[in-house]
Amino acid sequence: MPTLADFEAFDGHHCRDIYAGLPQGWTCPGCGRTPFEILRWAVRFPRTPNAFEDWVGGYHTHHDHGVDDVRFGRATGPAVARFPETVMCEQCNSADGAAKRKLGLRRDFSFAPWEIRRFVTAMPHSAHTIDYEMAEALYRQAEAAWSASTRPRFFD
Repeated sequence: MPTLADFEAFDGHHCRDIYAGLPQGWTCPGCGRTPFEILRWAVRFPRTPNAFEDWVGGYHTHHDHGVDDVRFGRATGPAVARFPETVMCEQCNSADGAAKRKLGLRRDFSFAPWEIRRFVTAMPHSAHTIDYEMAEALYRQAEAAWSASTRPRFFD
């Protein structure tokens, strides 16, 4: 478990700009952990000869990939996201991708933070555990709700 000194010395590493911009009292909208609870002991650069153990805690801007074609100019038309772009911990952001890969879900679908919260088990200073059955059920619910709406669909 990190000490207060370990936490105070942590600068966010590769996510330092996002980390520095987190407001006081911020918690991950996916797992609900604080920046202190997100900090965990792990191997940095694990697939390189320069791998070493250190305190890590990543942060990413999570968004609905269903609107990427419009966002990046590959398509025109209205881009209606299922949820607003938000900062979340790297464990939650990675859980989104891991669930999509394991379940064979569409790459242009993204789980909303409140959906991720329902299929991950988060412990302070640890990696998440993913409930893939719950993730699949949440995907099916989201797809059905989106299909029933009058909004444009981006994950056909």
